[in-house]
Amino acid sequence: MRIRVERHVQFSNCAIKTNKQNKFTGEISLENLPKSLESLSLSNNQMSGAICLTSLAPALVSIRLEENNFEGSLDFTRLPHSIRKICLSENHFSGTIDLGNLPESMERFDVSKNALSGSVRVPEHVYRKLDRSFCSMETWTSPSNECRQSHSSV
Repeated sequence: MRIRVERHVQFSNCAIKTNKQNKFTGEISLENLPKSLESLSLSNNQMSGAICLTSLAPALVSIRLEENNFEGSLDFTRLPHSIRKICLSENHFSGTIDLGNLPESMERFDVSKNALSGSVRVPEHVYRKLDRSFCSMETWTSPSNECRQSHSSV
C-alpha cells in the first residue's frame, strides 16, 4: 500500500473492520515529515517509543498523539512558529518540561495523564491567556510568569 502525504494525516482510532480490534503499533519518526504537513493525528492507537518535537514540519499547525504508549522526555524548546495545538495526553512521557519558548500562536496544549513532574516555566504572554483547556495540569500555583506544578502528573 502506498500513502501520499501532503497536508493532513489522520490515523486516529484505527480499527480495521474485522472481528479483532486493530490499532497501529510501533514507533514513528516525526523528523522527516513533509515540510508542507499542517496536521498530524495518530491518537488512540498503540504507537510506542520516544518522539522528537525539535524537528517538526515548519507548516505544522496541529499534532495529536494522545492515547498511545509513547514514552521518554519532551522538548518543547524548538517548536515550529505555526503550531497551535499539541495534544499528547494519556501516554507515558516522563521528566520535566520547559514551556518557556511556546509560540504565541498556541491555542491548546494538553500533556495530562503522563508521568511529568517538577517545575513548569511558562512565559508571561502564554500565562496571561492560559485557561484550564489550554494546558491540562492538576494545579497552578504561581501568579506571575512562572507556574509551578509539584504533582507527579502534568
